[in-house]
Parts: sequence; structure tokens; C-alpha cells
Amino acid sequence: MILTIITIGLQTYIPLLFGEAIDNQISNGNLIELREIALIIIILGVFRAVIGYLASIFNEQISQNVEMNVRLEFFENLSRKNMNFFNNAKVGDLMSQGTQDTNNLTFAISPGIRSIVTAIFGFLAAGLAMLSLNYLLTIAFFLILPIYLFFMYVYAKNLQPISMERQERLAGINASLQENITGIRVVRTFAAQDREYEVFSKEVRNYEKILVRRGEISALFIPILLISSMSAIIYIIGVNMIELNYIGQDFINILGIEFKIQPFSVGDLIAFLTLMGLLVFPTSILRFLLDVITLGFAGSSRIFNTLTTKSMLVKGKNKELKNLRGKIEFKNVSFAYDNTNNVLENISFKIESGETLAIIGSTGSGKSTIGKLLTRMYDINKGEILLDDYNLLDLKISDVRNNISTIEQDIVLFSTTIKENIAYGVEGIDENKIINAAKLAQAHEFINEFHEGYDTIVGEKGVTLSGGQKQRIAMARTFIKNPKILIIDDSTSAIDAKTEKMINDAMREILKNRTTIIITHRLSNLIDADKILFLQNGIAKKIGTHEELIKNFDPYRQIFSVYQELPPIEEGEK
Repeated sequence: MILTIITIGLQTYIPLLFGEAIDNQISNGNLIELREIALIIIILGVFRAVIGYLASIFNEQISQNVEMNVRLEFFENLSRKNMNFFNNAKVGDLMSQGTQDTNNLTFAISPGIRSIVTAIFGFLAAGLAMLSLNYLLTIAFFLILPIYLFFMYVYAKNLQPISMERQERLAGINASLQENITGIRVVRTFAAQDREYEVFSKEVRNYEKILVRRGEISALFIPILLISSMSAIIYIIGVNMIELNYIGQDFINILGIEFKIQPFSVGDLIAFLTLMGLLVFPTSILRFLLDVITLGFAGSSRIFNTLTTKSMLVKGKNKELKNLRGKIEFKNVSFAYDNTNNVLENISFKIESGETLAIIGSTGSGKSTIGKLLTRMYDINKGEILLDDYNLLDLKISDVRNNISTIEQDIVLFSTTIKENIAYGVEGIDENKIINAAKLAQAHEFINEFHEGYDTIVGEKGVTLSGGQKQRIAMARTFIKNPKILIIDDSTSAIDAKTEKMINDAMREILKNRTTIIITHRLSNLIDADKILFLQNGIAKKIGTHEELIKNFDPYRQIFSVYQELPPIEEGEK
């Protein structure tokens, strides 16, 4: 800003030197001093160019640094939000905020803010220089200033909501495009291309209407017309003042008020008009600058709203978790998504280190939610979750998640190689360990069938793989991590019975000395578990071993009664 102000001072001083040269040197034929003034003007021009160059470099560094920091803060902020935020957010909209909105904010800084400063200080500097030349002409010029500022205010006021809506419409286009691309298989399966085209076409047309409206507002940018008209008026008044000076008139009557006429020459008039020209340029680009800055403010407002959305995970004492044994306890835990009805209601159970707990229940009973709460995808609304007798909220989230792995039915793979997907989250892993993990997950054989083997690119979300292949790669990824606590959420649903048996045989060895939660409907997994938790509508109806439940808990018996004949239920709770 200091360098910018210096360039403005030099820029303003040069027209005064021109006026001096015209009045004193050219009219008197003093070529030596004229050359000296010309040399000074050249030196000042070069000096101004160098300082302007440095100011531009610094300004660009600042703007790019702001863009980097905003993107990093935006990314880091998203990583700390709970899953409720992402359940309601649109990916395309967040992508637009992290890219287009952030870029608009940067553009508002460079060249936006610097150009605005240049326009404001240039206006002031030129105004002072004009005042030193002729106060009457300056008064005449600045009589139009309130009108000029009024129209600038109206223009900016009309542009701001349009800019905000423009960003929202653009985000809508991005969201529609992103959803269509990621869901292309479903779209084609249901022959919904025409429907999706209409949806996308509507978003694009709405965006077009906003751009047309912005163009209409820009077309009504009256300040340029005001400045241009004023230049012609000032020229006429200036010529008359020179004439009055020439005939020796010292005063002029305007609306009954006597004003003293300052000495005014041709050089002064040329300098005055040149200074007015310096005002015309910043005024002419002010429409563009206001457009850029309002877009930047609109983008920053959207980003700020996301950053300040109160959906962060609770920040506890951030205790380090060392030498985890794997003991888990839920104490009277209740939880609801988005403050709706509770998904879990007053749940209590305990898993000792190395034990396996199977969770069973109908769809929507809250089985998967237990795993998500344990890995702190969400925070509980009531109660306590203890990990080795530490309150889960007091522990470092990174330590918790580094010690817990989840194998889910809905597998997410990244658009990189199979090898990198298996080794995801583990730095510097030996390739032999990757292969051994793939063998345990019964994935090694099908991986080698690919031309590139472990270096095969799986495509976005593993699109080139079958459901069973993705699940086995996810299992291998978990085996590599070697977590102390493992959550298995119906992870073999897309695997054939033969492969599942081979995986289960391998997992029996892996699960030794490891606390495991198995969310399943498969009877074989229930029988092998140390404890079984039966959930119904978010309530823990019963917990016990397979033998205990099969004897005295009727809802559990009904599951097995379809496949085998059971003895009569024993006396006790049914």
C-alpha cells in the first residue's frame, strides 16, 4: 500500500511538470531547462514503473498467500466437522467454495483491493493537485462528486445480491454435474438421461439469467458518463478563465457571490485536464473492480458461513492414547442425527480387551451407529463412551482412529493403484506386507489377474472392481493397519460363500488378542462371538452369549428357529 501511494504521488506530480514546461520553458524558448524537465519526467516515470512493479509483486504474493491460507483453513475446518454436516451438505457446493469462491476472493485482493486503493488515493491526490492549480475549477469539478458517489453506492448495492446469487447458482451447477457423474450408472440403468438433462439445463438457464441481470446493471454505470461530461464543462470554464485573466478581470460573480480569479494559464489548463484524465481511468475500471470485489465478498461470505457452521466435534482434553488394551464400555449412551428422534436410547454394554461382540438387530435399529460413535464420526448426545477407562471425548481423535479400523459394506477406494489403496494411511510399508495382507483377504489371486497387478489403477471409488473385490481390498487395508480394535460392518455381503469361509479362517487368526465388534446377520458370526447385543429400535434388548440367548430370549430364538428345531425356552426373561 505504501508503494502504491508513492506511485500515485509520482503519477500526480508529472502533469504539474508538464504545465510548468508549457508555461515557462516552451513559451520562453528555454530549451535547456525544457530538456531538464523532460529528463526529470523520464526518471520519475521509470521510478514510478519500478515501484509499481514491486507493489504488484508484493500484492500478488499477499493475495496468493491469502488464497492458500483460506483453502487450507477451509479444508482443515471440513476435516473437523462431524458427519451431520456432510449428511446435509452438497459435495458440488463445497467443491465450488473451495475452488471458485476462494479464487474470487483472491481476485478481489489482487487486483481488486490494490486497484480500489489506487482509485481512492489517486482521486484524492489528483483533487489536491487540481486545487493547487485553480480552486474555482476544482469546486466546479467536485460539485458533481455527491452525485457520482450516490450512483456508485446504488451500483454496488444492486450488484451485491446478484453476485451472491451468481455464486450460489454456479455452486448448483457444480453440484448437479457432480451428482450426475458419480451416479452415472444409476442414471443409465433407469434411462434417466433426459430427466437429468432437464435438471442440469434448469440450473444453467438460471445461471444465465443472473449473468444477464448483472450485465444490465453494469450497463447502467452512470459515473463514467458524469466524469466525461464534466471534462468538457471544465475545459470550457478553463478557457473562459484564461480569457478573463488576459483582459485583466480579477473577480467573477456566480449566483450573486464574488469569487477572486486566480492566475490561470494554458499550461495550468493542460495540467488540470491531465489530472482529470487520471481520475477518468480509475473511474472507468471501477465498474470492473466493484464487480470483482462483490464477487469476492460473496464468495468469502459463503466460505465464512461454512467455517462458522456449528457442527464441530467436541474438543476435549486431547489426551494421548498409549498402549491401548482395547477395553470398550458404553454407559447410558443416547444419540440422534440432526436432533431428530434418538437412534440409540440409553445403550449400555461392556467389551473386555480381546473379546468379540456381535451386534444384531433389524434394519434401522442403530447397529452401524455404534461403530460410528466409537470412531467419533459423531459425538454422543448423552452418556459416556469409555476406551480403556478413558472418556472418548478426552482423547486425541487421531489416536482413537489410529487404533480402530472399520470394514464397512459401503467401501470407499481412491482413484489410485491397488497397492496404494491397501497401504492407505500407513507410511513406508514394505511391499511384502501388502502382498501378505492381500493374501489374507483372499485378494492376491484376482489382483495378479490384472495386467498391471498391484499397480492397477482402480478408478474413482474403485469403479473398475466388483463389490466383492472392493471388500477384499478394504479388508487387506485393515490387516495392514493392524488395529487394536476392529469393527466389521457386514463386510462380506458381496463375497461368495467359498471366499467368505477362506476369509473367516484367516480372520480367526487376525482377531486373536484384538477387540472386535461384528455387525452382522450371518448366523456363523453370531455363534463364534463372545457376546451378542440384540438391538431393537435403538434399545439394547438383551446382551449375552449365544447359548444364553438361545435358551431364554425369544426374539433371538426366532432367528434360528427358521433353520433348526430349538428346545423349549427356559424360564426367565423372554
